Amino acid sequence: MKYKELIQFDPIEEVIKFNQLNNENYRQALIKTFVFSNAYETAIIPEICRDLDYTSSTETFGLQIVGDFGTGKSHLMSLFSLIAEDESLLPLVQSDKARQVLGVIAGKYKIIRFEMGSTDELWNIVCEQIDEAFKSWNMDYSISADNKGMYKDRLNRMMAFFEEQCSDKGLMIVIDEMLEYLKGRASDDRLNRDLSVLRALGEFSDRTKFRMVFGV
Repeated sequence: MKYKELIQFDPIEEVIKFNQLNNENYRQALIKTFVFSNAYETAIIPEICRDLDYTSSTETFGLQIVGDFGTGKSHLMSLFSLIAEDESLLPLVQSDKARQVLGVIAGKYKIIRFEMGSTDELWNIVCEQIDEAFKSWNMDYSISADNKGMYKDRLNRMMAFFEEQCSDKGLMIVIDEMLEYLKGRASDDRLNRDLSVLRALGEFSDRTKFRMVFGV
């Protein structure tokens, strides 16, 4: 008998591809292969889910996932955003502790998930992605067309419409590869404008059904 007949391993994805997360087999494989360390089970996952629980009465924030290349930022963001989007994926989680905690957010969100790959203004990119998602969900609304008031005012009007359409869901925006984008904007006043947008999105995540998540 050979070792390969006794032990079989599923290959682990080294680079997570956001553009493939609509593929059901790919989604399931990401959940099944996620390895939970003690830190993930006892600190990281509980903290993330606590912040994403829009029924909480405590202060909540946008999430910034920080780590070097290859540390699993994209895999982590894929894990909790996929489960937040689709409750049926929860049983695939291999850790009992993590599964119980992730149950708090399972199926509670509509997700807008994308990787940065543009030099356009951050606010314009976010609005364009929201518009495309709403169109795919058959929602007749364009935040890009709303140019009145502060960012917070526009987000408030957008979420008021969203909650009329999806009263049982929150809206989560998940952005990967933010660092490369911000590095390319670090001249003149462009970076300051982008940071203002991130601050507005983060502040709007407090005690609303909207959440902003990005990886750097």
